[in-house]
Amino acid sequence: MRQAPMRNLLSLAVLLMSVAAIAADTEDPFRINKRDFEKTYKVIALAPPEAEAYLQFRDEVKAMLEQEVTARLKKRGYTVMPSSVLSAIRDEMTAQVGGLTDPKSGQTDAAKQAAVRDHSFRELWFRHKIDAVAIVRVRIFSVPMESDKVAWDGVSQTVEHTGGREEYKANISVSSVAVAIYDSKDAPLYVSYGGIEPLLRREGGQLQPLPVEQLLRDEKKIRKAAQTAVEAL
Repeated sequence: MRQAPMRNLLSLAVLLMSVAAIAADTEDPFRINKRDFEKTYKVIALAPPEAEAYLQFRDEVKAMLEQEVTARLKKRGYTVMPSSVLSAIRDEMTAQVGGLTDPKSGQTDAAKQAAVRDHSFRELWFRHKIDAVAIVRVRIFSVPMESDKVAWDGVSQTVEHTGGREEYKANISVSSVAVAIYDSKDAPLYVSYGGIEPLLRREGGQLQPLPVEQLLRDEKKIRKAAQTAVEAL
């Protein structure tokens, strides 16, 4: 049997071992009564879109996600504060703590990063009259695959593959757009997902990670995933 390169094995380990969550959330995305949400939460601030560290999250993808979420919210009558507002606050907070990089190690200081993130949200609420904050994040989930077909979070796709074995079954890592809206007490008001794409391909009887640089490149899939995540609003 052909051996996978070490880089692929490490990537595969990340995708198969670090992701325990299962997609396809079948719950009502609204965590409160929908009518109450529509009456109470009129002004929604967007946080800068984020992604799992495994993924290469390009600025173009961030822009796509924000555009789709903003368009849906505005269509439904909400006032939307762009993510640039929170980004500016984070830049201020980062400067105040002398940057996020440890001068000795050259690595990001996780404690500083978390402190800046938390304080920036507090400042956002303090400075601006908003009713809720929307967080958009590309997440990785594990879902079942059968006969090279996979369905999750509102989408069905065929997994790239070579070889036969049509009855091949396994759990496979996929990406989804997650949209979560929170109130001032950090309580969730709305949580929903839209599937983007599988992150693995099947080569005969083995799953192999797709090259990271090939992921999050399909604009149609990205925009459709974001639309699915906010269509209930």
